[in-house]
Amino acid sequence: MARLLEWLHDGGITLATCTQDQMDAWLSDGPTTRATVRGFLLWTSRRGHSRPLTAPVISTYFAARTIGKDQRWALVRHLIHDEQLQVADRAAGLLLLLFAQPVGRISRLTTEHIVERGDTLALNLGRVPAEIPAPLDDLIRQLVERRNGRAATVPLEEPKWLFQSIYPGQPIDPHTLGRRLKAIGVPPQLARHASLMDIASELPAVVISRLLGFHQSTGDNWTRESQGFGADYAAEVSRR
Repeated sequence: MARLLEWLHDGGITLATCTQDQMDAWLSDGPTTRATVRGFLLWTSRRGHSRPLTAPVISTYFAARTIGKDQRWALVRHLIHDEQLQVADRAAGLLLLLFAQPVGRISRLTTEHIVERGDTLALNLGRVPAEIPAPLDDLIRQLVERRNGRAATVPLEEPKWLFQSIYPGQPIDPHTLGRRLKAIGVPPQLARHASLMDIASELPAVVISRLLGFHQSTGDNWTRESQGFGADYAAEVSRR
């Protein structure tokens, strides 16, 4: 910010009269880290201290490690329609692709996380139950039925894991679940990043935090990531 103001002063330009073309010239004539003034520019624009000005959002390592939106939704359709796949794998994959849940958290879900609401089902992933769409809700109910079917042979004090290990009383190991997802074409980390990017582009960070159980700073980070170079910035450039 200080370097920007110094550059404006040296050029005989005030912040109030600075144009987007002049801002772009300053941005392009230096390191990409100059784009960190974006927040400052948005603030000055809203407060009337400058014309509407913006800068691209700096993309990070995480944004690069993701799959495309089309690929993400192709995987969702695959898990919805391929009934040859195991119910647990389909449910886990959809929780990752639709709700950005990490494999470690999915593996430790229990029947206590489920909120039945008559014809609908919700999961306590965060502070506010998240409604589960069909057919994922039916897949989760199938996991519950299978779990309840073992009630006669399972100690009452055992946690009611939705994704069970081959060992009695244990949840599935996250690494095992991750390998199973990879085997059906769902790369856990890349797919989760794609899910986070899409969710963050549609919901405020505070909503992401409450529904999905992430710290709000995580939602803030992915909201910034989802902006890429900023739709508003790209639209403004295209109009010149």
